[in-house]
This record gives sequence, C-alpha cells and structure tokens, in this order.
Amino acid sequence: MLVPIAEQLANLSLVDTECTQRTTLNDRGLGGQAGQGCQHPAKGIRAPLARSCSREWVGHQNDHAPLFRLPDEILAEILMHGVQMEILDGSGGDFEKTVSHVSMRWRTVAISNPCLWTHISVCPEGTQASLQTRILRSANAPVDVDIYPWPTQLTRTAPHSLLVQLNIILRCASRWRSLTVRSGPMESMFSFIMLYFTRYGTSLPSLEYARLYGSKMQVRPWSRALFFDERCTPRLSTLEVANMKICASSLDSQNSTITALILTRNIPSEIETTPLSDFIRIPSSFPSLTSLVIYGLVVDISSYQSSTDDHQYPELRTLGLHHINSMDFSPLITTLALMFPGVTHLNLTGPWAALSLLEAVQKVSADKIWPDLQKLVLNSFIGHEWSQIHRYLEEYNGGDGEDMTQ
Repeated sequence: MLVPIAEQLANLSLVDTECTQRTTLNDRGLGGQAGQGCQHPAKGIRAPLARSCSREWVGHQNDHAPLFRLPDEILAEILMHGVQMEILDGSGGDFEKTVSHVSMRWRTVAISNPCLWTHISVCPEGTQASLQTRILRSANAPVDVDIYPWPTQLTRTAPHSLLVQLNIILRCASRWRSLTVRSGPMESMFSFIMLYFTRYGTSLPSLEYARLYGSKMQVRPWSRALFFDERCTPRLSTLEVANMKICASSLDSQNSTITALILTRNIPSEIETTPLSDFIRIPSSFPSLTSLVIYGLVVDISSYQSSTDDHQYPELRTLGLHHINSMDFSPLITTLALMFPGVTHLNLTGPWAALSLLEAVQKVSADKIWPDLQKLVLNSFIGHEWSQIHRYLEEYNGGDGEDMTQ
C-alpha cells in the first residue's frame, strides 16, 4: 500500500489534542489549582482528560527547554550530523525517521529538509511504501543508493521484492550521486544487480561514486557493468572495489572518466586475492587514472619483481597503501614503484610500513623508485625530499620490530 502524501501526526492522539484544545480550566474543575491538578487528577475526572492535561503541561515545560528553543536552521544542522554519523557507523538505522517522531516541530523540520532523506537503501527488510516515502521526501536532492545482499536460493531468477524496489529507485536515477552494491553468498545475484541497470539502458548523469563490496567472491562480468559505459555515467570519477578477486577476463573495457580507484581486502581469505598478472593490467581499464588507494594485501605476490612486462602507468600521481601489517607488503611496494614511476604523493600506513619501504628502497636503486616524489606520509612522519626520507629510514632501521609512530 502506498503512503499518502498527507502524512498523519506522529506520537500524538488526535482525540486527545482536540479535547485539550476545547477544554478550559473551568471545564476541568481544577478547583483553582492552576496547572497542578493536571498532574494529579481529581476524583471524577476521566483518565483520558487527565492524560491530555498532563501532556499539555509537560509540552509547555519543553517549550522553554534550551533544546526546544533552537532555531530551525540549527536543529536541521544537528539532525544532518546525526544522519551522517549513522551512515559512517554503518548501523543502518533510521535516525531521521526516529527524530521525526519526537515532536510536531521536529517532525516538521525533518520532513522539510530533503538532505535528511537522501540515503536510499534497497534491502530485504525494506517495503515499497517506505522506499517511496523516502524518495518523495528527498525532493530534488542528490541521493545515495545502497543495495544490500539479497538472500535467495535461486540462481537465475531475481526475487520479486528486489525487482519492485529496483524499479522504484529507477524513477530517480537522474539524481543518483553514488551507488553501492553489496554482494551476498550468491555471485549470480550480485552480477544480476550490477548488470540490471545496463540491461535497461539506465542513464545516471549525476553518478560520481560507485562502490562494489564483495564477500569472498570473484568478479567476472564487472567490466560489463554500467560504470564502464561513459554515455550513461559521464560524471563518474571514483570506483571502489572491496574483497573481490578481479579476473583477467573482466578487463576488457575502459572508462576514461574514472580518475580514482580504491581496492580493499579486509577479509582473511584467498578467494578475493587478485593474481599479480591480473593486477598489473587493472589500470589499463582506466586510462585517466591519477589516484590509487589500496587497503590490505589485495595482490597475490610473494617475491620481488624486476619488471612488470611493460605495464607502466606514468600518469598516476597519488598512491596510498594502508594496513601494512607484515613484511609481505615489501614486494608489493616494489611492484607499485615499477608500475607507477610518476607518483608525486605517497601515503603509507601500518605497523610495518617503514620497514617495508626500507626494504623496497634497498631492492630498487634510489634513482628508480619514484624519482619525482614530492611528499611522503609514513604514519606520523612527513617528508618532502628523498634525502630527508632516507635519513629517517636509516635512523628507523636502528630499531627492531613494528613501527610505533603510526
């Protein structure tokens, strides 16, 4: 059932409200106990009337509380921060819906601010009515679409409830600012969701950020997905891929609008580790790539490489490698230096970041490892010249074990 545009009052009884408005102090028979008889109803006063009077007295007190005297603009800003914190925490709650039931004023402020309703979730627990209401309240603001895993035993047929929700969010496709697709145990279902919008020729002219979150799985058809069609996503600039093994067969398309790529591995499994031979080909799908950020050991690499078979991408300027928690990252740093010789800004973090960089520098001559480097952020250390960086690494080499400066 669809939710009517004219919404009902929240957490208030219309009967009590009307009764409170029509009733005077004399009608209540308070016997001159101005405002106090409401808390302790006299004999003969009906309970609903006493509750209405008590509610009115408490509401009158709340009107003078500092929190309830905030200007609407300040209250809206506080609510916006609450929504953002909930999204960052990944709690998946409905903060904006909860605060809209605190009072009529809070409800008015919440509903009249479209930015509070821009996070659109497609999930098994969602309903058609709630999804339509949220899209309606977001008005013309850019929205962030988040599609959660959909449990199913079917491998070739999508659940009807999923198709219903996908069709609903397609109505505001022109306002999508970001798209997040989270996979479940069924790779075929994940592939279906990823290719659904391409199949129907969906245009996402405002899409800037795409996220693909896997769960111990391989990604075969990802290059056929919508974000590789520049005509449909002319503004897409950032692609994030987490816990997915990227196969060589997937690397058969290009997107020149994507300038930033984020690769993450935070699940201890070999399934989503990309072979080195495939990893060195990934940047070829993004000819305009200028920034690469890696979290964890996303590449299956165990030895130092002397070359990358002519797979070099000198256009890349910013490189980040985080969660360096073992010396296994040293061969990866060496390989990255060979693949991206034009890096000017390097960011390395983790307990073994300094030792891994030091060993990589020793494997590659100083004039070949990022000769144009302008800034290095190594945990808490910041260096701007290789002479300064070498001096820090030599001093650090005097210690042993993990980097305690991170």
